[in-house]
Amino acid sequence: METRYLIELSEVAAKVYRRIYSDAQACIKRGDEGNSRVKQLRIVDEVLDKLIPHDPFAPERGLVGFLSGIYRIKKGRLRVCYVGDSKSRKITVLYISDSPGKQGDSHDPYRVLTKLVKSGKFDDLFGRKRG
Repeated sequence: METRYLIELSEVAAKVYRRIYSDAQACIKRGDEGNSRVKQLRIVDEVLDKLIPHDPFAPERGLVGFLSGIYRIKKGRLRVCYVGDSKSRKITVLYISDSPGKQGDSHDPYRVLTKLVKSGKFDDLFGRKRG
């Protein structure tokens, strides 16, 4: 059996995950298990626990241009963007976008991710500056 990948969240991704988790738990506490926030948490957990570890470096998940070397999974409105190392079997989720955003608008997940990368927020994960 192949060793699983270790999945870690960047500070940016962890902040979004905590909000999604908290929102879902509030719904569950109210007895509203069918709420879209609960469904969203289940989708994020599925992406982190099953989809990414199954085939993290699938070519169709790779971003291009300035964001090359970063991978993403799309599921509905959700975008989970990550980098990884096949030798150490470690994946770091950089960014989780759960807000609707059309290409080019201020909430476009790839535009937001590009800003975060250019800001140097993830330089330690890349081992060098980008851009």
